[in-house]
Parts: sequence; C-alpha cells; structure tokens
Amino acid sequence: MEIAIKNTQRSIKVAPGSIRRVVRSALEHLSEGRIIKGRNLASGISFDPSRAVVSILFVGDKKMKELNRTYRGIERTTDVLSFSQLEGILSPGGPADLGDIVINPSQAKRQATDTGVALDQEITALLIHGLLHLVGYDHEKNRYQAMKMRQKEKELLRAVKKVGR
Repeated sequence: MEIAIKNTQRSIKVAPGSIRRVVRSALEHLSEGRIIKGRNLASGISFDPSRAVVSILFVGDKKMKELNRTYRGIERTTDVLSFSQLEGILSPGGPADLGDIVINPSQAKRQATDTGVALDQEITALLIHGLLHLVGYDHEKNRYQAMKMRQKEKELLRAVKKVGR
C-alpha cells in the first residue's frame, strides 16, 4: 500500500505517520482481507487494498476555494475533496491508484471547534469520508446512498479508533 502525503499549507501541523495509519487501517477494515469491488462503478472494477495507492494533499483556504471553483463550480472553501481514479484501473493484479484526497486543515479546525471535537478526530473523519468517495460511495446521489455512506463512516471510525491513531 502506498500513501503519498503532501502538505502545502503552513498554519496547522499534520502528522504523516498518523495519517498513514488511519488510511491503512480504514482500507484494511474495508477489505477484511479480500479484494474490494468498486461500488457504484459501471465497470465493476475490483482492487487489492494491499496494492492501493492513495495521495493526500493538505491545502489552505485559498487553494481549496480555487479547487472548488475549478472542479465543482463552488465559490467557497470546504473541508475535503476527493478525486477518484478507480475507473482508470487497467490491470486487475496491478497497483490500484484510488485517487486523491484534498483536506483543508484550517476548515477542519473551525469545524472541530464548532462541534467540540479534537482536530485529529475531525481530520480522521475527513480522511475516511474522502477514502469512501474514492472507492465509490457517494452521499450526494440520493438519501439511500447517503445513509449507506454514513453507516460505513461510523463503522470505519470505530475500526480506526480500535487500532489507535
């Protein structure tokens, strides 16, 4: 499993080791030692989580706003964006480039303060949310898909908490 992390913002320190543990633990829990079949994908592509590649980018408000404008037509910053590459997997046994998760720690900190949770808990939740988007979950499709994604988020948060951050 390859987890690439890049931090382009300077206001909030991120711990790469902790980030890798969360992503690794979540993917291992999702797979339960099996191949994962891409959800909601017309191609029905499957991948081996142990050969997954995930890129995580930490950005500030300005960059997140720019990404939202470019890719979603939204003129504001958000906490997390995901760019899935799952549909681009060509070789069934090869590495699976799941895609990119972009997190805005400044927005995460504001949300953590508003909800009374620790910043690392908020970032963990955002990582899991983004990862689920990468493997095909989509809460914006309909209420049923939103419920399925929320249930899976809770399950993964419990699993990651057991392993320890």
